[in-house]
Amino acid sequence: MAEGITKLINIVVPEVFADIVSAELANKIRFAPIATVNRDLVGQPGNKLNFPAWAYIGDATIIAEGAAIPLELMTASTTDVTVAKAAKGVEISDEALLSGLGDPVGQAAKQVALSISAKVDSDLLTAALTATQTTAAIPLAGEMTVAGLQTALDIFQDEDDTPVVLLANPIDAANLRMDAAANYVLGSDVGANALINGTYADVLGVQVVRSNKVTAGAPILVKQGALALVMKRNVEVETDRDIVHKTTVITADEHYAAYLYDATKIVKITTAAS
Repeated sequence: MAEGITKLINIVVPEVFADIVSAELANKIRFAPIATVNRDLVGQPGNKLNFPAWAYIGDATIIAEGAAIPLELMTASTTDVTVAKAAKGVEISDEALLSGLGDPVGQAAKQVALSISAKVDSDLLTAALTATQTTAAIPLAGEMTVAGLQTALDIFQDEDDTPVVLLANPIDAANLRMDAAANYVLGSDVGANALINGTYADVLGVQVVRSNKVTAGAPILVKQGALALVMKRNVEVETDRDIVHKTTVITADEHYAAYLYDATKIVKITTAAS
């Protein structure tokens, strides 16, 4: 009969917990859609990553008949990135596990995924802030305006159709929307074209995304692919028992690297208010 007893340590299955966290994590990293996500290094050794960044060879030119085509020297710089480890842990009492009220294990998985994803998002934003292209928007009373957004867009000086996102503090996003008046599209109407869940509005073809992680008065204009996110290892979950306090300890960690991949695809905007 003893073989049929369900032990508390069996209630939390690390592999199942890891699968839940992984699934939640993939959906909760908000800024991942504007980054190039690379999983090729999962399982590879080393915590120092080196990536090439090729420089643009310039636009083509008109060549007269019989004239030589100019040959450009392709150059590349390299970026060294150190893999970071984001980790979080929870402790669940035997009483909570036995009662099962509110699904404590499932809730723990969601909370851990939310915690790790928030850290990854913060690191992606930090990487974006290392970009050097800037513009001072000339707004009304220091507020973000459509004219300021257009000024930032003009810095890109291209005509490609790569999606563009404005990461903005809710204050700046609201000011921009009010200034846009009838010339904006609600986020709910952007639909399948929205890169990031919860897109607030579309102004001048730019998807406006609100985030409290962005400083008020300093929105960031980002083209898709400007950032890179390297996932070095899948989520690893471990459990342990505290036999003194009769609790189950669960920890999870994710190894990754977030960095600026293409500085030409980011413009940092400064309003008078900041």
